[in-house]
Amino acid sequence: MGKTTSIEYLNELEQAALESEQQQDDQGGDWSDADQLAKAAAAPPKRKDGGTVGSLRQRRLTPKQLLFVQAKIAGKSSSAAYREAYPDDKGSDRAISANAYRLTRHPIISQMLENAWEETTELLAEDLASTKRYVLRSLVAMSRAAKQEGSKLKALELLGKASGAFTDREAPQAPAPSAEQLKKELSGHLRLLDKAKAA
Repeated sequence: MGKTTSIEYLNELEQAALESEQQQDDQGGDWSDADQLAKAAAAPPKRKDGGTVGSLRQRRLTPKQLLFVQAKIAGKSSSAAYREAYPDDKGSDRAISANAYRLTRHPIISQMLENAWEETTELLAEDLASTKRYVLRSLVAMSRAAKQEGSKLKALELLGKASGAFTDREAPQAPAPSAEQLKKELSGHLRLLDKAKAA
């Protein structure tokens, strides 16, 4: 009799368990009352969408929620995206900010934004020029949307640094040495070499 492999052994165990279960079914024994009731119970009723009755439905996003997601993916702040998606909402900045935050916490919206961010970061990592454009556009958007002066100044400072506006002006360079100076330095170096060889 040859050796059995681990896969064959697991298959044999599974087969033995199935046979044992079949014997219990045939004899009607060793099942608890709860197991017997569960086995005899009818399947739970289903809704039209396939879920069981009483389970939570997965709601679809409204067109305005989809607009909000698209604006966020385009790089707009949460408040700006909310204003774009809900132009009729004339609430205060604080209320709009709170509503926008609530939308970003929505499970479907947060998942969509996370997926979009992962794709964006993968694409940006592959292309340096796209990364620079993305950073510059984001900084411009932040400087426009900033409510506080400090935030606006910081965004503008980073924008200036990223675009090279704050590079130090080059110090005036010394004039190039004349031919006479080069001859003197060269002759001095040659004398030093001659002394080193003689020693």
